[in-house]
Amino acid sequence: MAGNRNGRDAEAGTKRVVYAALVANALIAIAKFVAAFVSGSAAMLAEAAHSVADTTNQVFLLVGLRLSKSAPDEEHPYGHGKDQFFWAFLVAVLIFFVGALFSIYHGVTALLHADEGGHESFLISYVVLGVAFVFETIALTIAFREFRHAAREVGHSFFEHFRLTRNTTMKVPLYEDAAALMGVVIAASGLFLVQLTGNALFDGIASIGVGVVLLVVAWELGRDSRALLLGEAVLPEDRELIREVMLSFPEITNVFRLLTMHLGPSDVLVNAEIHLADGLDTDEVEDLLERVTRKVRDEVPEVKQTFIEPHPTKRASQMPDGNAQRD
Repeated sequence: MAGNRNGRDAEAGTKRVVYAALVANALIAIAKFVAAFVSGSAAMLAEAAHSVADTTNQVFLLVGLRLSKSAPDEEHPYGHGKDQFFWAFLVAVLIFFVGALFSIYHGVTALLHADEGGHESFLISYVVLGVAFVFETIALTIAFREFRHAAREVGHSFFEHFRLTRNTTMKVPLYEDAAALMGVVIAASGLFLVQLTGNALFDGIASIGVGVVLLVVAWELGRDSRALLLGEAVLPEDRELIREVMLSFPEITNVFRLLTMHLGPSDVLVNAEIHLADGLDTDEVEDLLERVTRKVRDEVPEVKQTFIEPHPTKRASQMPDGNAQRD
């Protein structure tokens, strides 16, 4: 879970990461296209396409952030939080088609026509790649700093938080900036080998290498977003915490069904069926459900929607066996 971090602080940090990546990628894309046309480098053109995809991706992420804040309505009673997952999935698709496939295609084409040469200026390519490396490093540093801050807020290490967080919008720039730095290094290596050996095959190989890196990024982002769009539950340890909170009330003898689903990065739905001790009247049951709901939300702040269905203990024999029965 994202822990107790203030929602506005988390959103502000996410926006800073996205805007930093947007500005950096837009400037880099322009410079790379100029260098690609001047130098004739396939790897440089692949890198330019990569930067265009990254720039568009940041726009998608900002759209997702804005739409996810729309108020619930009759058609969307649980709000629009999953818009962030949807737009993150579109980012993965764009990286795959515009970035990865284009880079691989252009690399293969360069290999097939390696004997035609076409490199007119290595210097401008090196200059642009150097500038790109600096800008991407700055963007990655900002993303890393914000992500590390979010991790510290919930008591996670950086890599633990990267694995556990459901904030795909913040993870995308990290993926992209890291991939962009790798792409710059690959493209520069390819150009250097071409300059050193005079063999243009290395340029095509570098372009394919950039494409492979983007394929990996697209796969990881797509997998995360798909799971959340399909209604992924909260982590097992968080489900167990919710169960323990409910069982901490002496009036509850068993939690025999507990269902959870992410409605957004920091918005969780909880649906539970519980067994109650005998002898509770209607008012006592209503008061208990209010106290349980309040405590669950205090312990797990991401829980925004809670539906608890009580059953008398005498019906327990008719219900599925629970794995959280009170001793």
